[in-house]
Amino acid sequence: MRPTLDPLLAETLVAVVASGALAGLIALFFWLTTGLSPWPLVVLGETAGLGFGIVLLALTSPRRGR
Repeated sequence: MRPTLDPLLAETLVAVVASGALAGLIALFFWLTTGLSPWPLVVLGETAGLGFGIVLLALTSPRRGR
């Protein structure tokens, strides 16, 4: 028998991965277009918004079968 995660926890993990990938893409795009290091301005700003973004993504995502 396979252990299952709580649906809210599973959606939170998906939100963390999605937000982290988006943050990495934004930092990379900033670095490539400006030639400046994204640290600390962009990275710290993204980190501050990460928590709020994760909550929004996890709570508004479609529910899978429970």
